[in-house]
Amino acid sequence: MRFKILALLAAIAVARHPPARVQSNTSGVATHVFVQKVNHTAGAGPETFKQRYQLITHYFESGGPILFIQSAEAGMPLISASDFVDYAPKLGALVVMLEHRFFGDLHGGSYPPGYEPTNASKDALKALTLDNVLQDGVNFINWIKGTIHGAEDSKVIYGGSSYAGFLAVSARMRYPDVFYGAIASSPALNSFGPLGSNQNKFDSAKWASEVYGDVSNHASNKIKTAMKIFKKCISDNNCDAALPDLNICKSSRSLGYERLYRAVLHTYFAVSKFNYPWIEKYPTADPLGDLVNKTLTANTAGKVLHIPLLAASWNTNDSSCIDAFNGNISKASTGNMASNQPAFDYIACTYYPINDKSIPSGNVLPETFARGNVDICTNPAWKTIDYGRENEYFLQKYAITNDLLDSKERLLIVQGRYDRTAAIGSPILTPTDMLNHSRVVLVDGIAHAEDSVSEAVEPRGMKPQMDQIRDVKLAHLKEWLSQGNQTESASITLASGRRSATFFSFLPLAFFTLL
Repeated sequence: MRFKILALLAAIAVARHPPARVQSNTSGVATHVFVQKVNHTAGAGPETFKQRYQLITHYFESGGPILFIQSAEAGMPLISASDFVDYAPKLGALVVMLEHRFFGDLHGGSYPPGYEPTNASKDALKALTLDNVLQDGVNFINWIKGTIHGAEDSKVIYGGSSYAGFLAVSARMRYPDVFYGAIASSPALNSFGPLGSNQNKFDSAKWASEVYGDVSNHASNKIKTAMKIFKKCISDNNCDAALPDLNICKSSRSLGYERLYRAVLHTYFAVSKFNYPWIEKYPTADPLGDLVNKTLTANTAGKVLHIPLLAASWNTNDSSCIDAFNGNISKASTGNMASNQPAFDYIACTYYPINDKSIPSGNVLPETFARGNVDICTNPAWKTIDYGRENEYFLQKYAITNDLLDSKERLLIVQGRYDRTAAIGSPILTPTDMLNHSRVVLVDGIAHAEDSVSEAVEPRGMKPQMDQIRDVKLAHLKEWLSQGNQTESASITLASGRRSATFFSFLPLAFFTLL
């Protein structure tokens, strides 16, 4: 696979032990509800549901832009955690966040009638379609424009991260008259479907393998050796003898080793992807650096493998035995670190079946799902006809082929260097310094969608590259909204180059063609 990337690369210096992520809503923004149609299809019935949203108006100037945030994969997050809040006072913008239909949290959710998260049925989820999700945003924005004085003619910028980044791209392509521009953080835009013929199925794993190799080749080799031993001992049914110092709790041995193997495999994948400088997915900040440093001191395969199992268990006591009954171990064994909500599983079975699981031979991790089809969907009853289609079918259907994305103005896609999603979320676009042209930016030293968090979560000064990408995004927004000047892009030094997808450059700000 070949793709061109505008790479924003800065110093690799990372704060190793910053504070935990800010979780309190310091903005004091209330959560409201919007009455949304259950089904937007022409001729559908009048059934409605209450969809939650948050709104910040105190920076808004009449005629200013609307910065729209689509939440996804979880319930309503804090609007104050979005970087759009930081840009609002500089743009005179109104900021709104809409909760994704069928998602929620302990405080409630945006649930259509008949849907119960603890007992989700296919029939109850049938209104969870890409068309309905995108139309939710359209309807909501039209309502905001008709409700907020001075917003009637406001230009709308769609923002989303991870799966919502895909929604941001889709909304910009499908509803360009509603969404004037879009910023997508860490979207997967390729490698759709479970078919073994998927040409891009290994790209994600190759990227992750290179991340480990670049951080520490020695640690990477130790992980590779330990995982080979683990996989072989499961096949030979002798893991007790092969890994005597894996340190599994005696009460857990009845569960066997396959579950632990899957937990280790998925944790290695996730630790690099979610390598945040705050405590979120794992019990330490900078979990990749923590894992690598501990791996370098481990002197046996069992001790090497004990490290990711401790991280997955949320246990910071290095001498603790591994409890296979631990709920976090169970979750890690499934590989689902993005969301624990059934609605997201349903989405993977219907319109967003991304294969980032396949691992080729020669990788830091053992060959997995390399031959034949890959079971992305967790509930076969939820599969639709589209589920089994070729990757190219999805690209055409969603209008996200390279040529269509390249022809779209005011679309910015941001990927993080630690994140393997970058390998399947970076379309080939024309290299240019024109800020209105669609662009892909690769940011060194950041994790999955890290660029989308506010300064309240990750303050300026923690990472130079985060300060840079925030400035770059603001420059794009100003130019799109005619508040800037494209000559501002001259501060970004551009160069040409050609690299293989298995290698990464640490030169400042360069275009690369990855093969």
